[in-house]
Amino acid sequence: MKEVYAHLLELLEAGQECALGLVVETQGSTPQKPGAQALFLRDGRVIGTIGGGCLEMESRRRALLSLDNGQACLFDLPLSDDFGWDDGLICGGMARVFVQPLHREQEPLFRRLEELRAQRRPFVEALLLAGPLPEWVGRRCLLDGQQVFASELPSEFLPCLLAGAAKAMERETPGVEEVRHGPQVWRVYFHPHLPHPTLLIAGAGHIGRVLGHLGALIGFEVVVVDDRRDFANRLRFPEAKEIVVDDIATALARYPVDEDTYIVIVTRGHRHDAAALRACLASPARYIGMIGSRRKIHLIFRQFLEEGIATPEQLARIHTPVGLNIGAVTVEEIAVSIVAELIAVRRRGHADSVSSMRASHPVQWEKLQEILRPAISRSLERV
Repeated sequence: MKEVYAHLLELLEAGQECALGLVVETQGSTPQKPGAQALFLRDGRVIGTIGGGCLEMESRRRALLSLDNGQACLFDLPLSDDFGWDDGLICGGMARVFVQPLHREQEPLFRRLEELRAQRRPFVEALLLAGPLPEWVGRRCLLDGQQVFASELPSEFLPCLLAGAAKAMERETPGVEEVRHGPQVWRVYFHPHLPHPTLLIAGAGHIGRVLGHLGALIGFEVVVVDDRRDFANRLRFPEAKEIVVDDIATALARYPVDEDTYIVIVTRGHRHDAAALRACLASPARYIGMIGSRRKIHLIFRQFLEEGIATPEQLARIHTPVGLNIGAVTVEEIAVSIVAELIAVRRRGHADSVSSMRASHPVQWEKLQEILRPAISRSLERV
């Protein structure tokens, strides 16, 4: 989506015609979910995707038609063999797609949209899909449930959108709502734009490099921390939002970690891992994961408890060994296993770390607890 909006602004600034295809609703199995979108240009280029195959082909046909007649359209496309498609995209569901020609006059609203995203402001994009006034179809409003940031709609219509926007912010997924404005009934698409979570990678080595690429690919804003400039640089991490060359523990302690930050510790050694973990233990990070063998984990946890650096509760929330147990061996496979765990936590909410570890790793947690029990007892005696 980020790529689509960036290209859209460039096209509008250049005065180039394009049409937007947007999946607004689905039923059953479909190649894409609500929110998927693509730009269709007259020269045949497609920026983004709404699912490929027959869905994209039909959307492109209607997009070119909309560029000719200047009209937006809303259509349903069955994705089953009964419909006669022969491209292999037989999902069995149905996709509802909105296609709209876009013009230079709409540039201010989309520029404001990008500004809000850059400021990490949560907001909702409300789009009128269908209603009694054809000239209003395709108009947008940017709001957050309390205030309006930009709008192509009359001011008297805006209060009708607040409830739908608030609901979209709460569920964090796009959806279509029926909105009443006096005697008028409108179908409105509400799309929440929420700040991308931050993936803070401590360690710019081989695993960190692949992890940075995969993290950016799935929508994280990647920040890399390492004290080696030869490793922490733009050449190795072209997709990183920020690269910090500094003592790893110092940089982690200074970084503004919030509840939407995911920290992965993959430094070059035991000492650096321990220092990095110590620096972020008390942070409000949604996820903290640390790579390492069972032996290293035992040593670090025992040290932290004996020295009063951490409580048992703080250590219990650490995902270690990091990543889901998929039998990963290579650097790339290990990075994939870590990303899989990040997705699981992101989509399912705060995971019960110890239970998650037991389920995903062949780690002897009962043995670990037995080994650490004396240190835990001494830690509790200090309280």
